[in-house]
Amino acid sequence: MTIKTYERGTSIGERLDDVKRIKLEIDRLSALLDEHKAYLLGHAIRNDYQALKLGEMTLSRRERASWVYSPRVKNAEQQLKLQKLQEQNAGTAKCSLSEHLVINFDVKAVLLAQQVEAN
Repeated sequence: MTIKTYERGTSIGERLDDVKRIKLEIDRLSALLDEHKAYLLGHAIRNDYQALKLGEMTLSRRERASWVYSPRVKNAEQQLKLQKLQEQNAGTAKCSLSEHLVINFDVKAVLLAQQVEAN
């Protein structure tokens, strides 16, 4: 595996820095949104509201079903997983590959950098 390290101030370095900044902001906003939605869901449940509205935005309560299956079905799923693995190993199953980027952070380094920027 070849890893290329880039510096800020280069075209790719700046783009990488933008990806980092955007991803961290998305994560921060997602956590904030989840917090607000949980609070507002509790408010709606306590007051028996099916929806909350502000201007053109409506937050509606929805139910999501979760199923717990019998041991017989769980066993059948395990058998199917085993059959799939056997077909992969035998070459019967066909593999289709695609490439994408995965964003990983050294959390300690990010926090340290944020502390340095704040000072």
